[in-house]
Amino acid sequence: MKNMLYYLKKYGNLSFQAHPFNEIDALILSQISYLNVDLFTHDYNEEVFVKDILTPENAKKLAFASMTRAGNEKLAKIFPKTTRYDKVYFKHVENKINYENVEQFFAMTFFVEKLIFIAYRGTDLTIAGWQEDFNMAFSETVPAQTDSVIYLNKIYDLYHRDVLIGGHSKGGNLALYAYLNTSDDIRNHVSCCYDFDGPGFIDKSLLESENYLKGKDKIKAMSSTMSVVAMLMYNVDNIIFLKTSGFTVLQHNPYNWHIQSKRRLKRINRNSITSRYFTKGVDRFFTELDPQDIKKFFKTLYFIAMNDPKSSLLDIKAHPFRFIRNVHQRRKLLTLEQAKHYSMMKKKIKKVFTDVLKEEIERKLNEGHKRKIFKVFFRFNK
Repeated sequence: MKNMLYYLKKYGNLSFQAHPFNEIDALILSQISYLNVDLFTHDYNEEVFVKDILTPENAKKLAFASMTRAGNEKLAKIFPKTTRYDKVYFKHVENKINYENVEQFFAMTFFVEKLIFIAYRGTDLTIAGWQEDFNMAFSETVPAQTDSVIYLNKIYDLYHRDVLIGGHSKGGNLALYAYLNTSDDIRNHVSCCYDFDGPGFIDKSLLESENYLKGKDKIKAMSSTMSVVAMLMYNVDNIIFLKTSGFTVLQHNPYNWHIQSKRRLKRINRNSITSRYFTKGVDRFFTELDPQDIKKFFKTLYFIAMNDPKSSLLDIKAHPFRFIRNVHQRRKLLTLEQAKHYSMMKKKIKKVFTDVLKEEIERKLNEGHKRKIFKVFFRFNK
């Protein structure tokens, strides 16, 4: 498949003068932010050349505990064979895990000749990171979003130059949040904000603000064919949908994204039928259910599933039966009121998506689209 690894193999020896920095380069640098680069730097101001650490020898160490481990290992092995990134280095690595405040934040700054690119990491395998993601469903601001603005401001104050910012998944959300919430002066010096399949915001006013309306032309928000993550909460109104492989959440993996040419990811006209139905369900979830009920539901979910906030998904993978046993035991510890509320919310969530599906099926039947109905049922039941 022609993905960003193919791009590295095919065009990795073209200079930035012959082949200017583009969205695929931005995606590659955003993906590098998922690697354990902080193992190779201990000073915030230390300059580290990417090609000095992305090597076959370091591949396993760099990719360990990352969600796209296989792809990241390949990335580290292919990278040394290119010349395009010979002079690309990074500085200002900031890695923050706060269990008490529930925060997972990681950002780094790349220097690509005269360009500065700030990459925000998406969700890693820490429980704190996943809990912070869930908190986005009922909190207008989470700690990582606040820190994303602080980091952007800090980098601009150091260099006073135009910057590019971006990230994948939660990293895309952080890039967009930083862009919308920094000062007018700094926002004017952001050349482009790359949001690669990032979720939206619970606070709809962000996307109705003057900052967004004035600066939306600099936002490059992209999502997958069967978009799921980008359809969560309120997102930008000009998402670019991409040709991707895999089913549902597998399309969130950027290694499954197709490239069209040496400067572009492959576009499609719109997201899939299933994705559009999912979007309607999510919209209804946030408009029909009480925000306090949503908050209470997720707090109960944390209590049941997240026995140790300092653990990671690797611990769950290593001991799945222990995790299942702990879930069953902690469910028994719920108060009667908590158990009733948790059960009631599960039923409400199921009803929201069932109602949307029934309405769409009825509408399609009225329009005579029987083949599309079969397609929808097949995808939902797969």
